[in-house]
Amino acid sequence: MTQSQSVLVRTSDDETLPTTVRLPATAEAVAVGVVAVFVAAYWAVSSILIHRAFHSNGWDLGLIDQVVWNTSEGRPFSYSFRDISYAGDHWQPILLLLVPIKWLAAGPEPLLVAQAVALALAVIPLYAFVRQAAGYAPAAALSGGYLVGLGAARAVSFDFHTEAFAPLLAFSALWALGRGLPIAFLVCGLLTLTLKEDGALLALALAWIAWIAFGQAKAAAVLAGVSVVYGYFVTALLIPHFRGDDLNPFLERYSYLGDTPLGVVFGAITHPHLVAEQLLRIDSVEAIILVLASAAFLPLLAPRLWPALALVMVIPLLSKSPSQGDLELHYFLVPSLVALTIAAVVVRTHVDRQCSLRLGSLRLNAVAWPVMAFAVPVLLFAFLSPLPPSFSTDWRRFDVDDHATLAADFVGDIPPDARVSAQSPFVPHLAERTHIHQFPRILDAEFVLLDAYGPVPAEDHAAGYDRCLASLPQLGFDRIREEDGFSLWQRTRPAETATDAPPECSGRR
Repeated sequence: MTQSQSVLVRTSDDETLPTTVRLPATAEAVAVGVVAVFVAAYWAVSSILIHRAFHSNGWDLGLIDQVVWNTSEGRPFSYSFRDISYAGDHWQPILLLLVPIKWLAAGPEPLLVAQAVALALAVIPLYAFVRQAAGYAPAAALSGGYLVGLGAARAVSFDFHTEAFAPLLAFSALWALGRGLPIAFLVCGLLTLTLKEDGALLALALAWIAWIAFGQAKAAAVLAGVSVVYGYFVTALLIPHFRGDDLNPFLERYSYLGDTPLGVVFGAITHPHLVAEQLLRIDSVEAIILVLASAAFLPLLAPRLWPALALVMVIPLLSKSPSQGDLELHYFLVPSLVALTIAAVVVRTHVDRQCSLRLGSLRLNAVAWPVMAFAVPVLLFAFLSPLPPSFSTDWRRFDVDDHATLAADFVGDIPPDARVSAQSPFVPHLAERTHIHQFPRILDAEFVLLDAYGPVPAEDHAAGYDRCLASLPQLGFDRIREEDGFSLWQRTRPAETATDAPPECSGRR
């Protein structure tokens, strides 16, 4: 190992812990557990309120709920949102572990609870790692920063995503590295591959940290090798096999660089000016600053670990999809957790026995730097979090008002086995059936449910929302109920031959 590498490698044991005031071990463990339970409940209630207020979405909560429900009914990865298997859209084998949730017959809300629990449990290995490496105050500061962080808040406020399990796996891998348990590290790292096809990027980031910061070259090489092979197999062979000619996500997001994984890499290498142009956008720069701020800028102290952060941050930033390219919604979660992982390594390396943080010739005392490490994420939460209490909170999203109650009544009017096309906020409430479409996709639907006051995603407008709505009578639908902006339509007669409706609306191929 070179001298530059050894700067980041430190053996932590009980004899080198900072001499700080400590709680008894049992009381400390109980305190961390209580906080995790409290935060899990807060996140679960927040996401359930959003859902019950009809501010959840067909893409993604309704979609995932139907996929898991279909899988529980013996139709693995089947869904009706596109004319392909869901495995041709995203590869997320971890969804198989969620199938027992459907036995509760409680709709999508158990998925939201599972998401909240997984996010909250992640604080336990994070706290344990920092506590062993640097002491009580640093552990409390970084763990608190995670719990109030924008990453979790944005994920909780936007439906359900399998990335919610990433913090638990990544921080558990970090804890295993701190304990010198390469097998446990490998297990956690390999499990990140089950989250999504781009889980390979997170696994590679963890491999880099294991090699550079902990000297675990063998475990890092195994994880990196498996991740590269797995990532290529899934994105270049498996997903295209299930997708067929239906769509190409690389064309949707990276068409300016290439239309395949290797094509995107080759395009980025041969056209660096396009990469620079995308990364130097104001929105991209703001996203990078927010990721660093979510970890109190501590990753700046470990330049040898920056490639790990770049792996999970640069590729999303290169996407032309607005939300992904700006690291909004759930796309912020993985970059922010890698930043916090690096911050934990920095603390392990730079905190001395008196719990002071060494920044070259500058030393921050045991009170100042933990307060700063916690205060920065708190400030981000106060001004930018979509969850309450924050200046950015849209309280209407959490208000189960009379309009939401009436919406639930309209949902109840639709037979449980009927084929339905519905506006986005209704879809998660109707998803557990073999045929659910997000309007303006109608095809063979028997019922259409719309809300004149509800949000319409931009892609639905682009797909011909207004034209399809105007064509409903031509398509054989009659309005059977209308109240407070809601309209429920039922197909009562054959469609007319001539129609100006979009193909998916009319059922024409």
